[in-house]
Amino acid sequence: MIYPGLIRAIEDQEASFGQESTTTKEVDDIFYDKFEYSNDTKTHQIVCTSKQQDKENHYEIHNTLLDICGNTNSIEQTQYDDDGSTQIIPLRLHNYTNNLSHDYCTSFASLARHANLSKIHINDFLSFIKSGLPVPNNMPSSEKELLYILNVQDLFTQQSVCLLCCCYFDYDLKMCPQCQSSDKSSIAYIYDSNVETIIQKIIIRLSTCVDEYKKRININDDQETTKDIPFGTLYQELLKKNGYKDIISMLLHIDGVSITKCSKLKMWMFSGTIVELPPKLRNRRCNMVLISIWVGYVEPSPTLWLKKAVNKLETIKTQGQHINKKRQYYYESINLRTAEQYLKASKIAERTKTNVYGHYGNSALENILDVPLPKGIVLDYLHVSLLGHAKAIILSIYHQLKPAQREQFNVQLKSQKFPHFFQRKIRTIDNFAFVKGTEVRNLLFYGLLPHLKLFLSIEQFSHLSLYICAIRLLHSGHVFGEKTREIADPLFSIFYKDHELFYLGLQNFKLHLHAHYASIYESHGSLSNLGCFGQEDFIGSVSANYHGTRYYGNSITYYYNIDFFIQNKKQERTVTNGPYDLSSTLANDYEHVKQFHTSLCNCIELTLCCIIYRRFIIHNEMFHSLIYYKRQDSVSYFVQYSFNNDVQDTRFGAIELFFIFNELGYAVIKHHRIKELCSDIFKACYYYHLLKMPIDSLYFSLEKNDCGIDIVRTDNIFNHCIVVEKNDCLFVTTISSYNEHD
Repeated sequence: MIYPGLIRAIEDQEASFGQESTTTKEVDDIFYDKFEYSNDTKTHQIVCTSKQQDKENHYEIHNTLLDICGNTNSIEQTQYDDDGSTQIIPLRLHNYTNNLSHDYCTSFASLARHANLSKIHINDFLSFIKSGLPVPNNMPSSEKELLYILNVQDLFTQQSVCLLCCCYFDYDLKMCPQCQSSDKSSIAYIYDSNVETIIQKIIIRLSTCVDEYKKRININDDQETTKDIPFGTLYQELLKKNGYKDIISMLLHIDGVSITKCSKLKMWMFSGTIVELPPKLRNRRCNMVLISIWVGYVEPSPTLWLKKAVNKLETIKTQGQHINKKRQYYYESINLRTAEQYLKASKIAERTKTNVYGHYGNSALENILDVPLPKGIVLDYLHVSLLGHAKAIILSIYHQLKPAQREQFNVQLKSQKFPHFFQRKIRTIDNFAFVKGTEVRNLLFYGLLPHLKLFLSIEQFSHLSLYICAIRLLHSGHVFGEKTREIADPLFSIFYKDHELFYLGLQNFKLHLHAHYASIYESHGSLSNLGCFGQEDFIGSVSANYHGTRYYGNSITYYYNIDFFIQNKKQERTVTNGPYDLSSTLANDYEHVKQFHTSLCNCIELTLCCIIYRRFIIHNEMFHSLIYYKRQDSVSYFVQYSFNNDVQDTRFGAIELFFIFNELGYAVIKHHRIKELCSDIFKACYYYHLLKMPIDSLYFSLEKNDCGIDIVRTDNIFNHCIVVEKNDCLFVTTISSYNEHD
């Protein structure tokens, strides 16, 4: 998809943002609600190229806001550029302050969105604040004046559609002009966004991060070994086909959610994530592209709903340099249907209006997809695995346990501790009806194997381990690097083959879909970068942004306009690796620090030479120590690290404290030796030869008591660890991925 002027607009405007080449973290404090839903979801990938063209201004103020404020008093002076766009001249709030009215209103708008205030309450607060200021003043008295001062753009166009006669009509009409239907259940409302503006502003705001990530993408440098989408073979092949030009590509996502509990009114959202953003930025609400919204009492027809939105995307895609469709339709040979067979079945279904091998017609996205179906379909492991097959086998195993075992199992799960950044922990199985995807993920990756060991036969336990290891390897991709697929694929193949030996009636379609994970990993990237956690959170946040009991779509898009404006006005925060929390204790209080100092330094000022810290930021992640007493139940001090800069000598231990010596960071770690290999318990099992390498790389059995002290550079600390304390050992595993939305 070609975005005309996109790169040019970035080059023209990015200087005004004052961005630096530093690691940044944005704060999603405007979009604050978190939701997950188990609706079936499909994700598609589209690729778009951008070409530098003649310089021109692509940012015009929407006339709607000018019309809204036409009857209000002018409290800001307005001037017009040569291209007709408006420029607000900043004025002071009143004569007795240097605070600008625009800055004050921006802060108020941010505060109002934090408090989730309705329009009525915003008007009340503005009127109240204005009445207390000196006269004259430039404080707005209504939300219309507030939006005018802030120059908040209306990003959406609205229209209604009759579901009986498929007629589009003006949003303000309450009755279909063609069939005269006024039944609210037969009318749906469509809100299409100005998708080009949204993409442009997101790219401009994050241009530094995009440029840095693109440099790594172009040379296929997966530094963090996360197996992200751009480092998959499919993306790299598309990049090569396009001559390594600037590419902007998106993963498209469609999902629906109920708006109210008292009616069947639903909101469906068509959105996308920009692949060229690093995973941590890509999955944040403020960096997602909202394309279109459907509000109605019935599920949307893709043809009715997405017609205008897809036409917009197609227009953006085909402007400027035209992409040869044959070159974009690249795919590897697969054992399933080819793209031609897939397209042929769709055309037959469209012509005959029948079901042809699961096809009901042509895809509404057909004209904007560069990766042909089915190659462009990315399975979402959130719904296929976590809320699908993994949940099913967990419940099946739970029902196989005796009542006393179930109770003991639930107690163990409830007491499991995690690092501080885990927003959700583990839900007990007796309360699994409304389980969230993150809770199933944490249970599957970190809780099942250590807690089920005593309750299952060794054969069933080893069979379950095949599934867990296969999903974990494909989830992160950093354990075995390029060999991940060839190690993980046989694990699942054998698990699938022997599935009926341990589970009854669970060999369903969702289990079958797992067979495609290995090829998806190879072509698109690791599962942690393909999941819909961020999209689920995004749709939940957007759907909750309304007040009142009518005009839900208007309210939702109204608040999204404000949120989008505020997010683009925010200043970025830099995260600096290094000490974070100075301790009140001195180096004299710790014998190991004294010995370290004596061996390397001849000075007598120990307290000045070695400074003690409770917390430390390493690789942009926060680590705790045992002297950080505000950690409560979180365990962010047990880590995996290398000793003496030897990558082969990987150890585990609990961080006692951090200290700075000669401007370098060090950690005092209580080392716990590996007691035995986790694969040893499977030696008598049929699956031992398959499990040995992966399970010994993912899970570790350590001595319960520490064997000594290691003092290591903080740069040599790799990962946080999940620790399960058993009677005779510590069962430890590392964090699978830091990039995935929690």
